[in-house]
Order: sequence, then C-alpha cells, then structure tokens
Amino acid sequence: MPKTASRSYLFILTLLLLLISCKKSSSVKSVNEKLLLSLDQKIKEKKQYEDQKKRNILALKRELTHRNDNDSITYAVNDRIAEEYLGYQCDSAFVYIDRNKDLATKADNTYWKHRTLLQRSVMLSTIGLFVESKEILDQINPATMPQNLRFEYNSAYECLYSNLYDYNGGDNYYGKLYRSKLVNYYEYAYRSLKPSDPFYYLFLSHLNRINNHWKESNDNIDAFLKTTKPGTRLYAIGSFCKAVIEAKLGNVDSQERCLIISAISDIESSTKENRSMQDLANILYLRGDSERSYRYIQSALEDANFYNARFRSIQISKVQPIIEETYLHTINRQNQKLLWSVFAISILVAGLGAAMYFVYKQLQTITKSRNELEQTNHQLKVVNSQLDEANHIKEEYIAFFINQCSTYIEKFDRYKKIISRRLSVGQMDKVLDMVNNKNNNEMDLAELYQNFDRAFLRIYPNFVQEINKLIKPDAQYQMKSGTLNTELRIFALIRLGINDTNQISEFLRYSLRTIYNYRSRVKAKSVIENDDFEAKIMEIGSISTT
Repeated sequence: MPKTASRSYLFILTLLLLLISCKKSSSVKSVNEKLLLSLDQKIKEKKQYEDQKKRNILALKRELTHRNDNDSITYAVNDRIAEEYLGYQCDSAFVYIDRNKDLATKADNTYWKHRTLLQRSVMLSTIGLFVESKEILDQINPATMPQNLRFEYNSAYECLYSNLYDYNGGDNYYGKLYRSKLVNYYEYAYRSLKPSDPFYYLFLSHLNRINNHWKESNDNIDAFLKTTKPGTRLYAIGSFCKAVIEAKLGNVDSQERCLIISAISDIESSTKENRSMQDLANILYLRGDSERSYRYIQSALEDANFYNARFRSIQISKVQPIIEETYLHTINRQNQKLLWSVFAISILVAGLGAAMYFVYKQLQTITKSRNELEQTNHQLKVVNSQLDEANHIKEEYIAFFINQCSTYIEKFDRYKKIISRRLSVGQMDKVLDMVNNKNNNEMDLAELYQNFDRAFLRIYPNFVQEINKLIKPDAQYQMKSGTLNTELRIFALIRLGINDTNQISEFLRYSLRTIYNYRSRVKAKSVIENDDFEAKIMEIGSISTT
C-alpha cells in the first residue's frame, strides 16, 4: 500500500511539473508573438531610425568642419564618425579610417597608426575579405604595438577567425584549425581585460562557450547585457550571443526571443551588419511561418547589400531561395484558394442576383396589385360615398314627398268639405271663386318651393358657398331666409340629377327659354370654363345625417 501511494505521489508530481512547464512554454510563446509584432512594426519604421543615424553623423561632420585646425580633435571626430559607420555602411567607415591613417602618418603617431590598421582589419574580415584582413594583422609586430591596444589586437584576430570558422564550418580540417586559433584569441582578449571593462564578460562568455561550458557562458552573457542598453549595437550583439547559447541549451523559445530582441536593437541602432534577422528567418521558416520568414530574410539581405557585406550576402543567398520558394508556394496556394473563393462567391453573387431579380419582379407584381387594390378601394370609397349621398337624397326626398303628399291630401279633403258644404246650400259662385283663385295656387307653389329649398339645403348645407367659389366675387349670392332664388334653384335641381330643361321648366313653372337664360346668366358669372361649370356643380358634396 505505501508503495502504491508513493507511485501516485510521483505521478501527481510529474503531472504538476509537466503542467508548469507547458504553462511556462505557452507564456514564452505569447511573449515571443508580442515581440514579433513589435519587430514587424520596427521594420516598417526602419527608415525613421536610419534618418536619425544620418542626423547623428551629419552633426559630427559639422563638428569636424568647425574644428579641423587640431589633428588630435580631427582624429577623435573622424574616429567617432567611423564608429557610427562601423555597423552601418562599411565603405563610408573605410573613408574615415583612411583619413585617420593619413593623419597618423602625418603626425607619425604610433598609437593612431596601429589603431587604424586594427580598425581596417576588422572591417575587412567583417565584409568577407579574410586574406586582406590577415595581411594587415601580419604586418603588426605585437612587441612594438602600444600596450593599450592589446585587446583591440586580439579582438581583431578573434573577429577574423570567428568569421572564418563561421564561413568554413567546424567539421573539417580548416574548421578545427580556425577553432583552435579562436580559442587562443578568446583567451588572449579575455586576459587583456579587467572585470570592470564592459567587454570582460562578453569575451569570458565566448571563451566558456567555445569550451562547451554553456551554463557559465549564459551567466557571463547575462552579466554583459546588464552593462549595455536596449537599442544599441552592443545590446544586439549580446542578445545574439545569448540566442546561440539558449539554442545549445535546448531553449528554442528563449533562443527565438533573444533573436527578436537582437533584431529590434539592430533596427533601432541602424546596424546593417547583423546576423539576428537571418537566423530568425530560418527559425520561422522551420516553424512554418513562411510569410514572416520571407519578409525577414528580405530585410536581412537588404541590410547586407546596403552595408556591402559580401560575407553576409553569401550566407543569406544559401537560404534565401529555399525560403523564397516556400513563400511563393504558399502564395500560390493562397491564390488558388482565393480563385476558388472568388469562383464560389461569383456563383453566390449570381444566385443572389437571380434571387434579387425574382424578388424584384415579385415586388413589382405586389406593388402593381397593391396599386390596383388602392385604386379599387378608392373607387369603392367614391361609389360608397355616392351611394351614401344617393341614399341620403333618397331618404330626404322620400320624406319630402310623403310630407307634401300628406299636406296636399289634407288640403284636398278640406277643399272637398268646403265645396260640398257650399254646394249643398247652393253657393255656386263661392265655389267658382275658390276654384279660380290664383292666389291659392301661388301660395301652394311658394310653399312647395320653400319646402324644396329646406329639404335641399338639409342635404347640401354648403351649396351656396360652393356656388360662390365658382363665380366672380361681385356676382356672388346671398341666401335670404333659408330659401334659394330661381337661379340657385335651377342648379339645385341639376345637382339632384334633373338636367332636363323640360322637367326643370315644369317644376319651376317657367318657359324653356327662361330656364335657358337663367342657366346662361349664371355661367356668364363663372370663373371657370362654361363647359366645366355644371360638372363642378355635380362635385358639390352632401353632408350625410346619421
């Protein structure tokens, strides 16, 4: 039982360590991705950093023009300009190194002579002219060389054999030869420095690294990085060296992170002689990020060509075609996918167009049907209004007719009784007077017309006002005691649909000519065409009673 428990504890512990390791790895990858995004932005801003570098160099050149009367000052400023050009543009660096060489010869200054030779040697080995670099170093007699140039001398040899070893590879006779010489010059350079010197830990790291003491080398390079600032050439060099160590220790993510940091510092310091971007492109290529890998190798090649570093260009040319081919293959695959996507989208657009056309035709049909329905509804409303008006007129005039009939029946009964009574007593003359009395007829007609007017105006209360809108202002009608005059009564009958002049004449007890004259007189007062007058009369609406 205890054995089983110990195995369970061991399993849980292993699982926890694995989870912590995965979490740490995931965290490093997240940091690396953020740094890659930052590097992408730095590449876009590369010209801004180059412009700043040019401004710094221009300021030194202006200082040189104002202080060229003293060889020491001129040498110092030339040296600073050469240092600015050192990792930026080798041809310009050579120009100012050669100027200092001339000053050294002129002043017969041993220190200046040796320093310019060492600077030139380093520059030549950096761009790949290894034979020329070694020839310069072979000219120097270490015994006669100033002691304070001992480190620069050993460093120049270290630079030469480091580049030769890197260029030749380490698995052959010359590679092993260069490595052994490199170990010696790392040792010489390291021993010529004090712990307070910034390069002390850098060369100690180199020495431990070439002797396969990777943990100690990593601690040394961390100590060196603490003495430098991000965004400088030295920080870029230190970060690159740490990336090499991390790769040997198996920390691939940390290697990538250090290369990114180094590349960012190279851009910020406008260092064109660099290695980090090239190695980073290789890592990203192996990881499958062909787009970034292509952009980074192009940037590295651009820097190498600008610096005129043949050595770096040769190194880059070995991997560039592979990365470029993979990137182009990726682009072709993406283009094929894009073509298929465009084809599919085109089909969808065509289908959508057909659907939209179908919907459009349906909408047109619906709109046409809606318009027809609206017209039908409008016509129904008009017909309903006309029916309501006709019903209203019918109701009013049925009531008017019944009332008139009832009135005349009562009058007829009353007259009949009076005539019967007078005939019974022999009053024939009075009966004749009643029959021939014209006043009674006029009174009956007046009552008929008054009742007609009252009934009509109940149906069309705004009739007179609407008539007035159709005639001139100075000829408008004024209604008196709620009755219509003859002209208005004629058009009232027309509005009721009695358009026959004979019927109007019989109802109003006027001749046909008189009726015609009345109609013509009213039309003469009209503000509209005479032919349209009676049509407008027919449009005067009634107010239905409920």
